[in-house]
Amino acid sequence: MDMQVPVSSLDEHFRHFSPFFIQFTDDRFCACGGIPIFVVQFFAMMQIRFRYFDKYFGTLRKNRLNFFILVLVIPWLVPVVGYLMWGNIYFSDPQVFLGGSLINLILCLIANHINQIIAILVAKVYPDTHQSVFRVLFWFVLYSIINVSILILVLLAYDQVHLFGFSLQRERAIWSVFLLLAASLIGAGLTELAYTFMQWKTNQDELQQMEQRQLLSELEVVKQQVNPHFLFNCLNSLSVLISESPATAEKFVDEMSKVYRYLLSVNGPDRETSMVTLDAELRYIRSYIYLLETRFENGISISIQAADLYLNGQMAPLTLQTLIDNAIRHNIVSADHPLRIDIRTTATGQLEVINNLQKRTVRTPFSNAGLATLISRYKMLFNQAGTIQIKEEGSEFTVLLPLIYT
Repeated sequence: MDMQVPVSSLDEHFRHFSPFFIQFTDDRFCACGGIPIFVVQFFAMMQIRFRYFDKYFGTLRKNRLNFFILVLVIPWLVPVVGYLMWGNIYFSDPQVFLGGSLINLILCLIANHINQIIAILVAKVYPDTHQSVFRVLFWFVLYSIINVSILILVLLAYDQVHLFGFSLQRERAIWSVFLLLAASLIGAGLTELAYTFMQWKTNQDELQQMEQRQLLSELEVVKQQVNPHFLFNCLNSLSVLISESPATAEKFVDEMSKVYRYLLSVNGPDRETSMVTLDAELRYIRSYIYLLETRFENGISISIQAADLYLNGQMAPLTLQTLIDNAIRHNIVSADHPLRIDIRTTATGQLEVINNLQKRTVRTPFSNAGLATLISRYKMLFNQAGTIQIKEEGSEFTVLLPLIYT
């Protein structure tokens, strides 16, 4: 005698399952061919919607890892597990094959979803390239624990209700455990493969972005060689000095020529390297500071304290000019509120640039080349060793630069 359940307790989209399980008669349906009523009640309780599956498989198309696992693991895992559970009847009886495969597929998708959450957590703990062994090991162990636990619970549940005549057999259960361990190992390998590919792709994208920023930076540096605003300010200061202090004007021209000579040497076609020593950069920046102090007079004060031990350290050219210009753009420079900038080496062989904070209410216009571009240049030139540290504490803004020693 068929057992019946009201259709009202089911989601309307469940009718799509009728070719496999359900025979509809008016407003009621019955489980056919001996499928236990708890299966129907399970789907009724969960209210499975096809639009949920559409959303799920839509995310799979965007997630290569899920896609690989579904394509390479689940298609053979589901039927093999089904055979180990029911034996030859699994393939000979269409009802057992279809019903058992569908239930096992859903359970596999649930386990796969849990495994994906675990994969993300493990990747956050061990994100680096050289930690691949730890990632694979933890993925395998955790996948195995999850998958085997689900298998044991499922086998006990199947045996309790004798699903499709299932009876728990120790030998088949052991083979099922070994099968899931193998699947967990394959899943861990595929996870690492997908993760490595995503890391490589991310690194390539970052490298391309850094190259673009480097090109923009070099373009901006070339523009600085003939920056009309800088040149205008220098010529304006020079015109005043010529009439008021000829001796100072002569020194001003000398320092200005040193500035442009350095700009041409580090950016001209005959440059030999993309790096300069701290000593060369300091010689240049002293001339640049002279021009700024002549222009702003008591509005700016820049001090340099560099130990001789670190003068051979390598750095990107025009680094100090970029940081000084950045401080001037973002802060008030006046005799009433002088801008103080300190340039000094640290005991650990780094270069520290500190300025007092007195931010402008309205910032002056400036190009994209600045602190962000400088950070990209250092990362591209020196990789991890080129990390620039930035701190804003109280009334001070600090930039800590690495010096490379060869």
